[in-house]
Amino acid sequence: AGSAAAGGAAAAGSAPAGGDMNAYVQELLDIHDKYQDLVKECFGQNAIFQKAMKEAFEMFVNKDIHKMTTAEMLSNFCDNLLKKSGERLDDQQLDDKLEKVVKLFSYLTDKDIFAEFYKKQLAKRLLLARSASDDAERSMIAKLKLKCGAQFTSKLEGMVTDMNLSSDIQTSFVEWMEEKEVKLDTDLTVQVLTTGFWPTYKSDELNLPQEMVQCVEAFKQFYDGRTSHRRLRWVHSLGSAQVLSTFLPGGKEKKHDLMVSTYQACILLLFNSQTKYTCDDIQKALNLPTDELKRYMLSLSVGKYKILLKEPASKEVDGSDTFSVNLEFTDRARRIKVPMLTAKVTQEEKETTRQTVDEDRKHAIEAAIVRIMKTRKSLDHQKLVLEASQQLMRHFKPDPKQIKKRIEDLIAREYLERDTSKSNVYKYLA
Repeated sequence: AGSAAAGGAAAAGSAPAGGDMNAYVQELLDIHDKYQDLVKECFGQNAIFQKAMKEAFEMFVNKDIHKMTTAEMLSNFCDNLLKKSGERLDDQQLDDKLEKVVKLFSYLTDKDIFAEFYKKQLAKRLLLARSASDDAERSMIAKLKLKCGAQFTSKLEGMVTDMNLSSDIQTSFVEWMEEKEVKLDTDLTVQVLTTGFWPTYKSDELNLPQEMVQCVEAFKQFYDGRTSHRRLRWVHSLGSAQVLSTFLPGGKEKKHDLMVSTYQACILLLFNSQTKYTCDDIQKALNLPTDELKRYMLSLSVGKYKILLKEPASKEVDGSDTFSVNLEFTDRARRIKVPMLTAKVTQEEKETTRQTVDEDRKHAIEAAIVRIMKTRKSLDHQKLVLEASQQLMRHFKPDPKQIKKRIEDLIAREYLERDTSKSNVYKYLA
């Protein structure tokens, strides 16, 4: 076991600072294979050696590397395996590797942190059509369910189911348009997501161009006819569009299909009505937050594909900067993917992930305390903390101080009360 721990420390030592953490995770998987074989072949799966190996792995798997938790690294590793642009493996190799990841995952004390990162990355894979295989996604979720129970994976399963239901809704929408003889100038595909399953996304008050308003109103009319108890809230930040465009390089007409985000599409469509805008004009027309708008303006004028011309041609955007269509734009490819929504989890998302986990933990601790007290009716502080910890250990290692805080909160909200004769004993209030 000392050797296994040393092996882990060696892997930790070789993890590149800010570099490819996937290589580090692969090294951890290899070390686990090595010692698993050792315990099996040389020690006949002896229980003492199995326990020693488990303790050794738990020790170093729960250490952070370069301010990054192993939970986050494992989620990133899975993302790389499961997305189209990731590692190329056949079905069997992929399944074997995911199986190994789940074995490492079982040593994590903060399984809920992994779950939150995994959920955000799964959402991006599904919504941006970056998932390599629906079967592989379901297989991984099934492995996690086997390890942690149905509650742990219910939201992940809900997300995958939502995507399948969305494709059925889309088919019905097309049939409805044919039946009602609704003709849209733009093809529209809508993904309907259940709020409770997905990460929280900010809504915005985006002023959609007329071409899109027509689409949104048609879908709303169709959806309201299907169900009266579900309300649609549009999340434009996750949308994408294909904009058909015509340029004039060297005076010759050239057509391109621009694959852009909904925000980028809204900006480009403005140029159908006039040739020049300032950044402030676009902000007023679309009602987009200024910082976000500046980022999108840069992606269209300074990035790899200069669809718009910016004056002055700097890498900073000011409200008075002017933008016009770059009619001389040309590229060998007809279809051009203009860089848009980042597929990686940003620093801001990391922080919100941590906040979400902390908030979820509060609710989980309170639910465990209430469950125990409902059954026991009366219990002293030590026993309650111990029982609550045991119940929660499957998903995370609770801090006793945190449990004490939640007990105080439940007393204040009159779910529990202190025994008048013994202050360290709590009673359940029905």
